[in-house]
Amino acid sequence: MTLERVIIPIHYDLKIVPCPVNYTFLGECSIELCIAEPTHGITLNAKELNIQTAAARDPLIGEEYSVTATSVSYNVEDETITLEFQELLHVGTSWILDITYIGLVNDKLNGFYRSVYTDADNNVHQLTTTQFQSTHARRAFPCWDEPSVKATFSLTLVVPQGMTCLSNMSIKSTVILPNGMQEVTFLKTPIMATYLLAWTIGDFDYIEAYTSGEFNGEPVLCRLYAPFGLAKHGQYSLDLAVKSVEYFSRLFNIPYPLPKLDLVAVPDFSPGAMENWGLITFRTYAVLLDEHGTNERKREIAATVIHEISHQWFGNLVTMDWWSDLWLFEGFATYLAYIVVDELFPEWDIWSEFVKRIQEVLKHDALRTSHPVEVGVANPSDITQIFDEVSYMKGAAVLRMLNAWLGEDQMFKGIRKFMHKYMWGNATTEDLWVTLAEECNADVPGFMRKWTRQTGYPVLSITELDASTILVRQNLFLSTGDLSEAEDTLLWPVPLSIATADDQSPRNIMLDTKEMVLKVDTTKWYKFNMGHTGFYRVVYPPRTIHLLGQALGGAGSLDAANRIGLLTDAAALVASGHTPTSSFLTLLKYFEDEEDYMVWSEISYRLQELFSVWLEQPTYIMNGLKEVQRRLFTKIVKRLGWDSLKEGEDQATENLRALAIRFAGRAGDPEVVTEARRRFWIFMNDRNMSAISPDLRFPVFEIVLRTTTGVEEYEAIVNYYRETYMPGEKVVALTVLGYGHSAELIQRTLAFAVSPEVRSQDILTAVATLRSSVRGRAELWNFMRRYWDILYERHCDDIRFLDYFVLLGIGSFSSLERYHEIQEFFVTKDTSSCERILATCLEGIRMHILWLERDRDDVERWLHGNGYLTIEPEEEQQQQQQCVSPASSGFQSPSTLGRVFPRLTNVGRSRSSSFADGFSSPETYTPRSDSSAVSSCSSSPPSVYQRDDCHHHHHHHQHQPQAHSHQHHYHCDEHHPHSGVYINNAGACHHGLEIGLGATVHHMNEVTILSAATSTTVTPRSLESEMELLHINP
Repeated sequence: MTLERVIIPIHYDLKIVPCPVNYTFLGECSIELCIAEPTHGITLNAKELNIQTAAARDPLIGEEYSVTATSVSYNVEDETITLEFQELLHVGTSWILDITYIGLVNDKLNGFYRSVYTDADNNVHQLTTTQFQSTHARRAFPCWDEPSVKATFSLTLVVPQGMTCLSNMSIKSTVILPNGMQEVTFLKTPIMATYLLAWTIGDFDYIEAYTSGEFNGEPVLCRLYAPFGLAKHGQYSLDLAVKSVEYFSRLFNIPYPLPKLDLVAVPDFSPGAMENWGLITFRTYAVLLDEHGTNERKREIAATVIHEISHQWFGNLVTMDWWSDLWLFEGFATYLAYIVVDELFPEWDIWSEFVKRIQEVLKHDALRTSHPVEVGVANPSDITQIFDEVSYMKGAAVLRMLNAWLGEDQMFKGIRKFMHKYMWGNATTEDLWVTLAEECNADVPGFMRKWTRQTGYPVLSITELDASTILVRQNLFLSTGDLSEAEDTLLWPVPLSIATADDQSPRNIMLDTKEMVLKVDTTKWYKFNMGHTGFYRVVYPPRTIHLLGQALGGAGSLDAANRIGLLTDAAALVASGHTPTSSFLTLLKYFEDEEDYMVWSEISYRLQELFSVWLEQPTYIMNGLKEVQRRLFTKIVKRLGWDSLKEGEDQATENLRALAIRFAGRAGDPEVVTEARRRFWIFMNDRNMSAISPDLRFPVFEIVLRTTTGVEEYEAIVNYYRETYMPGEKVVALTVLGYGHSAELIQRTLAFAVSPEVRSQDILTAVATLRSSVRGRAELWNFMRRYWDILYERHCDDIRFLDYFVLLGIGSFSSLERYHEIQEFFVTKDTSSCERILATCLEGIRMHILWLERDRDDVERWLHGNGYLTIEPEEEQQQQQQCVSPASSGFQSPSTLGRVFPRLTNVGRSRSSSFADGFSSPETYTPRSDSSAVSSCSSSPPSVYQRDDCHHHHHHHQHQPQAHSHQHHYHCDEHHPHSGVYINNAGACHHGLEIGLGATVHHMNEVTILSAATSTTVTPRSLESEMELLHINP
């Protein structure tokens, strides 16, 4: 909801006084206002703020003139307060609104929140920081919390002496106060949006560097702050920051707008990073790199740091007009990061990485539950749910496609014109298209609107009419493969970019009709979407696939990006049913002599995707698939060995070695497993870092846990997690725990994840890899069902946590039984903050079911015909692996929950529960919703959720919650002595709102079928029609 624009803030003068004893803070906020119409009331955003006093004054009338508010009303649903004045406030530009209030220094990782860390000497340090994107500034001060309502800010912090205080601007003055306090005042900011204001208070070390000053007139001071003892590990990121500031100053022809730039590593931080102007905050893992950091970590950190620095111009200097334009600024920052990384590190082949990266969004944008790049948003839960891969990666991909169409020089001339035109203000997507059209003399709006306003993308089907003619036809691509004629009405302008064996220079032909006939020599290979700058798939005839496979090697072969694109299209088309899975497995044979790391990385991912869907198939089938993997990757291990073959070996070779060892070990290659175990114990017993190089640490840990059911190795990794101080090493140790696949180790992993030893931001990191085993998936799903109410209540304001919790808990299943279990479970739950991901996961499971039912026999025939099956079905019956069902592990009674997961019990009371242990009764549970639940959002999604194993990003659909009234609760926090966490007595998430699932619920034959609340109608199906669709006899 947007506020009326009859009152506009000009400047905020803030004073914040934290009270660490009770985790509250005192706030004084003086806002200079322009009042355009006479009014008795002022409405502005506020959440969880207890207003103490409010008065309006106009110095032009008189220094003593002041009007005191007679009442304050709270609208919890809209997250606003209204101040009523008995005297009419006249039109004027010199009004000042003075408000004093009390707020919470919360533990929710958004708004103004607290964190804690322990240094290498076991000293405990407290700190506080802010995370205001997208709508959390209102938790820290009353404001007009919308991106288009820009203002300037002056900030003063009153804190203990000796504490480091940071904000967007440099320190103006420091005044020493009695009782060991200090008052730190910062310089006035430029005009900016509220979500970009930030401050941090705590104990930090820092390192610093300066830009050359060539593009700013004078050098810009850049610093990296980190917890004590860790700042030295920020040198890599600091160097990137200096280079990026210089690059973007030159690219936009606009000097960096602020006097300094700080990068801060925050121990507890929900997003990957946040682009606060002049004070960029990061997860420690996302910005610090130790001497043992892997090449992959360097790439991740580079992309994240550069992404955030690009926002200092594109997002902060020019800001979106409303959150519906979020995609443009996030997508553009993502695309710019790749451009800069390519310039700084040309040896990384970053555009091949880009082709790999967009495969996740191509997968999920092919589901009916996807959403357009440009999507309307109305309330905070809508806003936070569009911080997804469609906004980031599809946004980046369609911008790259536009760049390929216009030409980079022309496009960036238009971008510079756009930046200069709208700097210090706000802009929309349409503003950019119009500016580019003027500069480039091209119909940019007509081209881009269809890519950003239509859900999904096309698949091109190629029909060879004769030896020199082909027919190209575009259709909407659905991963489920069940496109109806009624759905297939969309058209896109598709840049074909076709190359042939005789002419590999791409021809740029625009397909803007349903069909097109082209002249092509079909007796030789030809390929569309060269470089894979286009956002679409291509279905080739089988003979053309064979010719392309033959073209993979030798002189004039396809480059890595095109080889990856060929692979990814083939894999997606077997999942959707356009071609059989056996065709993809056959295609892999053409890659046996492949040497490029990026290509092998994509092969490994596609195999794991197949393994994930087939995971619960008979053991002999899974062993056959593992044998395919083993033969592919063992060959590379034998060629590269375990250690560098020469001094100064290139990064790509190091990466390929680590990848090959990991996936040969996963497939159970005995030599690889034996060597991994040998090195593991040398490393653990002696802490001999040379025994396992940084790039091999994760693969070795994983192999050891996958190939043993003992606890000794598991405990060694847990101890390593406890001992190491480096964030990167902690993430490695924590992530691999889920590969322990015995019943005991799975339960220990779940218990450890919610123990005080693991930060709340890292809970999902600890459980993510449980999905790699049948038993692990089942127990993770059971865990979700047992603790949904507690974890939902604790994380109701962290939409990113809820999204990934749902994804991890259910997204990998591929059976009709699980599909219905999930539906039945969530019918009685509050899903207002995660309905999009829930709908997406259900659609994804349906895709898995269809794929498996369609190609189960096809895969078995291929494995048998190509000599990969080492056991016959009859023997399989004797060796069948017993899968854990929900009944076998069961739902534990509340009396036993505290012993297994002590941190979760009594964390908070379920909204509808009256039980002292915080668990609700299924018989009495009333579905509820909290429309005020919002999340901290990320400019860079945490890398732990990127593609790995069965880890996939899923996307969501917006909904329009029903309007209900709420009662506002003020509350204090208290420390729970057994859990090691702080809990709320009457937290802000406790505002009840009666609402349904936010999706259409159809009751048919006692089976609930969900369809996403979107503009696209999904026809409900009965159980019988579902089974008919899946070719299952009722």
